[in-house]
Parts: sequence; structure tokens; C-alpha cells
Amino acid sequence: MIKVLGIKITDRIKEAGLTQHVLSKHAGVITTRFGFHELSTEICAREAYMILHLNGNEAGIEYLVKDLSAIGGIETREMDFSGKSKPAGRGSKGSLRILGMLVEHDHDLVTAVQRLLTTYGCVIRARLGVNEEFFGRPAGLIILELSGDAAQMDLLEKDILALKKVHLRKMIF
Repeated sequence: MIKVLGIKITDRIKEAGLTQHVLSKHAGVITTRFGFHELSTEICAREAYMILHLNGNEAGIEYLVKDLSAIGGIETREMDFSGKSKPAGRGSKGSLRILGMLVEHDHDLVTAVQRLLTTYGCVIRARLGVNEEFFGRPAGLIILELSGDAAQMDLLEKDILALKKVHLRKMIF
């Protein structure tokens, strides 16, 4: 099972300590952790996001989500690549769009994915790659944070969905 959890923290100054406590408590189910928020010389946003790549312990993952949900100001979204969830659809609304791509091991496919991501580089704000195993074979898990032109983001999703052996999931916050 390959699962990714997205977390939106409404007020990171208030909820960061509690969130860190819960994440430390459940560190055994977290394989990779990536956090981000807006930051510039003019602003340091209170809203923050985290992406967690989780291991296959279903009961542990449910316990983690339950503990996070008990914190006020926290929203969670899941991506599941086990076949239980539906592929990403088009046209969802929200302030933050995160795509998860599970790319099966195939040299030509990897090259095509890289070319596609380069083409749409102006709407890809952050990218995280993780080595994974999918049905006993090597695969790559790519997490993208998208920003900018919604029409371009929709086209990127459409082009990804057209690739065989690429499994797409989406989270909208």
C-alpha cells in the first residue's frame, strides 16, 4: 500500500506545537515528511501545509489521522495508490492543488514524465520524488505542489492521465 497524507494547518503559530507532538508520537508510520508555507520579505504566512509519505501500517495511519483531526484548525486529505481510491478528476476548486504521481519503472515513461513536468514547469511550485515499490517492481512517487494558472494545471493533469502506467491522485485544500 502506498499512501500520502496532506495536512493543512490553519494557524501554524497556534497549532504547530500540537501538530509536531502528534507527528512525533506517530513517527513509526511516517516515511517522508515535507512541510511548507508562504514566506517572503513582506510576509510570513500563518497557514502551512505538510505532505507525509506513510508506510503500510493501516491501523497506525488511522490512529495518526484521528489524532490530527482532534487538533483544531487541521484539515487532512489522503492519496491512496492501492487501487481503493478513484483516479484524480478534473475541475476541483481550492486554494492549493497537490498531485501525486506513481510512475511505474520504464525508461521511456520516465523520460516522457520528465519532459511533461519540464513543459509545465511554470505551474509546478514544488516537487518531491520518493523511490517506491509498486506490485513488487520499482516505481517513483512524485508529489507536486501546483500554483498559478488553473487552466494550465488542468492541462497538466489531463496530459498526465493520458500516460499509461502513471497513476494520478489529487488533493485540494
